[in-house]
Formats: sequence, C-alpha cells, structure tokens
Amino acid sequence: MSTTAIDRKTLLRFLARLGQAELAAGNAVALIERDLGQIAKRNGVYDLTASVLPTVMFLQLDDGEEHSVKLALGPYRAGGLRFDQIEGVLMVAREARAGTLSPNDGIRRLDAIWKMKHRYRDIGFVCGYLITTIGVALMIRPTWTGLGAVAVLGLICALLLVTVRRQPAWSAVMPVVAAFMLSAAVAMSYRFGLREPAMDLLIPPLIVFLPGSMLTVAIVELAFANVVSGATRLVAGFAQLILLAFGILGGFRVFGGALPEVHYDPPGRLALWLPWLGVLLFAIGLHLYKSSRPRSLIWMTCTMVMAYLGQTVSDVFLDGASTAFFGAALMTVTALTIEYRFNGPPALVTFLPAFWLLAPGAFGLESVTSIATTGGGTANNILQLLFTLTAIATGCLIGAFLYSGLFHIRRAQWFGREFTPEDKAEQRRAAAVPPYKFPEQED
Repeated sequence: MSTTAIDRKTLLRFLARLGQAELAAGNAVALIERDLGQIAKRNGVYDLTASVLPTVMFLQLDDGEEHSVKLALGPYRAGGLRFDQIEGVLMVAREARAGTLSPNDGIRRLDAIWKMKHRYRDIGFVCGYLITTIGVALMIRPTWTGLGAVAVLGLICALLLVTVRRQPAWSAVMPVVAAFMLSAAVAMSYRFGLREPAMDLLIPPLIVFLPGSMLTVAIVELAFANVVSGATRLVAGFAQLILLAFGILGGFRVFGGALPEVHYDPPGRLALWLPWLGVLLFAIGLHLYKSSRPRSLIWMTCTMVMAYLGQTVSDVFLDGASTAFFGAALMTVTALTIEYRFNGPPALVTFLPAFWLLAPGAFGLESVTSIATTGGGTANNILQLLFTLTAIATGCLIGAFLYSGLFHIRRAQWFGREFTPEDKAEQRRAAAVPPYKFPEQED
C-alpha cells in the first residue's frame, strides 16, 4: 500500500518509539533491526535502513527522490522495564510485523505500556524480592543459619528498593548503595559469631543487579559482528560488576576490615533436593517482583526448570563452563517452543529469569571482588568468566538453530496441530521477507 508524507512521519515516529522500547527491554540490536525493517515493509515502505545501537538509533529513508535520516536516542525512559511491560512491547512488535497494528495504534499502546502500574503493588514487590532471594539461597545450599541471614538481607534490600523505585535517577547508584549496606550488615554479623561464606550471603539478595543477560547478549552480538553494540554492552556489564564489587569492599572496609576469606564447606548444608524447590521459589518471586502476567508464571517456571536441569545433568559428566552451554541450549529451545508453538509469552520474558540461574553475573561478581581484594588469579578469573559467557551465548545460538530446524511452524509439520489456511498464508507472507542473519524468531 502507498503511504503519504504524513503517514511516513507517523511510521518513523512509531518505529523510533518501538526501537527505544525494545532497547529498554534488553532485546538484541539485530532483532530490533529485523523488527523495524519488517514493520516498515508491512506498511509499504521498502527503502528504510535501520541502524540500532544500545544508546542511539538511525532510521534512514531513501526512495530515490527524498533522502532523510531520523536520529533517536536509546531508551528514552530511565530504569528497566518489568516483565509485563517487556511482554507488552514485544507483543506490539509482533502485531505490527503481522500487519494487524497500525503505527498510530502502536504509539498509543507503547504510551500505555510505559504508564502501567505494578500488578502486585508495593507488597508484591517486597514479598517477591524476598522470595526470589530465598530461592537463590536454596540453590546455593547454605546452612539454616545462612538461609536466615540471607532472608534478612533480602528484606533489607527489598525495602530499600521499594523506597526509591519511583525515582529512576537512583537506578545508577543503587547497585553501590545496596551492596555497601548489605556487606556492612554481613561484616557486623561476623563480629557476633556468624560463620558463612561472604559471597554465599551476598549474591542471593544482589542477584537482580547482576548483569548476566547483558553480558551474554553482548557475546551474542559480538559473534554476529555487531561489534559496537556488543562491546558497549560488554563494557556496561563489567562496569556493573565493578560497582557491585566496590560497594561490597567498601562495606567490609568501613565496618569489618578486609573481606574475610571464607572458602570452606560449612557443615550442616541444606538437603540436595532443596535447590529444586529454590528454582520454583525463584520463579514465583520474580513473577511477583517483576510483575509478570499471570499466564507467564508457568512458562517462566518451565524454562527455568529446563535450564537448571540441563546444567545439573551435564555437571555429572562435565565440569566448568560446559555445563552452562547445555543449560542455555535447553532453555532456548524451551523458550522458543513456548512462544511459537504454544502461543506463550515472548521468549525474552522467559529467557531473562533463566539467565540468572546460569549465573554468569554471580561468578563475575566473585571474580571481580577476588581480583580487587587479593589480586591473585586475575587472568584465570577473567578467562573463566569469558568462557562461561561464551558457553551460554553459544548455547543460546545452537538452541535457536535447533528450534528453527526441528520445531519451527514453517519447518515442522509433524509437531503440533495441522496447518490452517491462515498458517499457509502467513508462510507465503514470511517467504517474501528476506531472511535475516540472526536466528529465526519470526511469527
């Protein structure tokens, strides 16, 4: 269909707003460029070139008679999006790609998404954060005393976050402030006889600050030659780890001297089956804390269980970063199958919680803190962290290609329901769009 000049202006404004929203959701730039290009074609604009970076995007139109470039900054709202907002943004992209959502309606939908209230209010925010912290602690298997200490630290962090969550300007300093306050509390508790590994106590309440998904997406983008965006995310992820390590070290230096080196295996650790309960609590806690939609809880839980299962089973036969590879591959196939074969939430919504289970950020925080305190093993720590990130990124890519070859609706007629005429029409429409170099995740 043809578009007038004003229609083009509206379309460009919608594409810019959608790109900004997807950047805030943490989507990879290659997938954002794919979305913007396909939406433009669906609206009759075939001469659009989208270049997306984590902090800025360029939309170029050149129809032979007119050449224009629209510059849009990165995420135009401070602070991250909740899971319900991420799902809303990706559903807008999905409907716009299918041609069932006009640019004007898309702009109104995006404005409404930014204004959405937390589904479970402040009480759900605090309780969800506390349950999330306890779930992570169960996966680490501390003693009962350590579990109680982690719960107290999680409650302190939750109350701190709920106090400032309506002030996005605090988001930049919250990792340092939270890490400082919690490490100070741990340092003071050591004076009263607490004997638990310091990082086992601090990682669970700080888990939501860990940039595991950001670092993994950075490696994926570097693998697909998105050098600028990949390097930017990689530097931002490491900066987040350094901020957390700085806060932890500051708390111990002010209130307890140096960070204690407690590496022994304390007696009385929790039972071996409790980590599986931790996975369930982790899913429920994130559902409340991140305000995901009710239908998303079961799918988030499935993806997290598969990620943890892949990592746990492979740990019996392998060691090191290889276990993260199998967990990432299994969770990717699961998340894509849920989205495209069972009409579940967008894969990114179920990916993000599973990334925390694979814990590249947790290991990175321990590595950076160890480097800052002792300086020993610096090269080994950094290389091991990079190998872990590469294993997770490679697992995600292999999982996406496995899904595309075995289960995708356009490839696997033996899986699920029979094709309807609407499915075949969608195949014909999709075949007219040149394939993108990133793994297929199209409707």
